Amino acid sequence: MKIREEIAKASPDDPLYQFAKELLAMIVAPHRFDTDPVHGPFLEEQQRLAAAYVPQSEEQTEQDVFDVFETQKGITKTNIIQNVANKNKWKDQPPEPELARRIGEDAWRDDEIDVKQYHSGRTVPSQDINPVDRSDRKGEDVDMVARTNIKAQRDHVDDEILEIIENEELHQRKSKEKNWDSAVSDVLDLLNNEE
Repeated sequence: MKIREEIAKASPDDPLYQFAKELLAMIVAPHRFDTDPVHGPFLEEQQRLAAAYVPQSEEQTEQDVFDVFETQKGITKTNIIQNVANKNKWKDQPPEPELARRIGEDAWRDDEIDVKQYHSGRTVPSQDINPVDRSDRKGEDVDMVARTNIKAQRDHVDDEILEIIENEELHQRKSKEKNWDSAVSDVLDLLNNEE
């Protein structure tokens, strides 16, 4: 260990220590450097000699593999988080609202929670949100959205009359869109002609 520490502390520019680092890397992992033209044959020999010292074990049988699996089945792995969570008496069903309120009152003082910020009602925006015109968005089924809105506004109207109203409104929207596209095209033509 002292040799490694000594080599690690040495200057990276020192050629002796560079050589020592390379040799140490080759000794530690000879299989990575056995293609080296100078050291490769010696590293292969090192691996052969080291393999001779590895004790030969008996060949594994199918029963040995089954035994390992059975042993692993018997071992229970502990998971602290699951064990703690499983002891929670409300893991399957939350506490009753009154009990939850009491738990909250015990856990936090009144001045720790901003009741105005955390209320059960819906979020009220601080400014008015302007409606967005989605009529020119590509990829949206404008006809379907329009039909759905018309049905929602006139749910008390007979189906035949509703279909007539839908078709008329869609026709008016399409003609307005066509007129708008034509106007934009004319303006662009005028601007291009002035140049």
